[in-house]
Amino acid sequence: MQTIPFWLFCWQWIAAVLTLGASAASAMPVIIALTLAAGRRGNAGLSALGARTLARCAAALALLGPLLATGGVLALLASLRGQEHMLDGISPWMPAMLPYSTAVIAWIAGIACLRGYLVVDKAAAQSHSPAGQNRWQPGQIGLRVALALLAALCFFVAQVLPNWPFSGLPQGLTMSDVVLVVLSTTVHDYFTAFAPAGSVALLVLALKCGSGSAGLSAEDEQRAARWCALWAMVGFIPRCIDRWGLVLGLYLRPGPLPQGVADQALGLVPTTLAIACWVALFVLRAPRKLYWLNLLGAALLVLGASYPFLVTLSR
Repeated sequence: MQTIPFWLFCWQWIAAVLTLGASAASAMPVIIALTLAAGRRGNAGLSALGARTLARCAAALALLGPLLATGGVLALLASLRGQEHMLDGISPWMPAMLPYSTAVIAWIAGIACLRGYLVVDKAAAQSHSPAGQNRWQPGQIGLRVALALLAALCFFVAQVLPNWPFSGLPQGLTMSDVVLVVLSTTVHDYFTAFAPAGSVALLVLALKCGSGSAGLSAEDEQRAARWCALWAMVGFIPRCIDRWGLVLGLYLRPGPLPQGVADQALGLVPTTLAIACWVALFVLRAPRKLYWLNLLGAALLVLGASYPFLVTLSR
């Protein structure tokens, strides 16, 4: 059924699902910075509350990043060298290990930036009480935006480093070729992280509004829900358009279909349906009644991440 040990297969499946949480954390700092910027249009109080909540959530979810990076390399070493000898002669600073060790450092740096954001935000809330203002006053959000963007940069770098050839350039490729390939792939993957980030933000909003701890009016809740749904729906749209175009092109061309095209098409269905859920949440005007659509979208994301493993089990 599979050519790898069953424990490794299970770990890869769990890691694929947990990566959704790490991806959400990596994209949230960008949403935080844009949420703060939105306060310039007269929503400073709502923006401050939303950004603070997202920062707390991102700081917690980002812990998955170093855990997954460390767990991934340990699982790889155990499968190649056996559990008893997997760490023999291994240093985190040897070229083969640098993609993983530097990625862990980048994740930790991003978490530190988010923690710094929360400290600065708490001090600003106590001294200026921005939640009671309609607009930001000069100098209120500059440091917070900078910390959020710095965290986003750290998390982006954490996704670049695992693919960086520390052991030497691949044969036939120059440094500019490697930079172009690695950065373009990472940018594409990083943009898709907005989907789980928006979905997690919607889930947190639903929980806070359901418990009454958010303290939002119906209008503010609607604004917040649509803002989160916007990011959730846009994250996967470019990837779905690109891959559906490829699949349809293969179906329409003459001759036999390449092996695996049907599986690839079925694997796109959960993601496409998840986008439809978030589009409905963004367009319709009754978010509290439709929060179940976000739960359905999140479940479809998990199903999409699990699909390759379910296919393998079925064979």
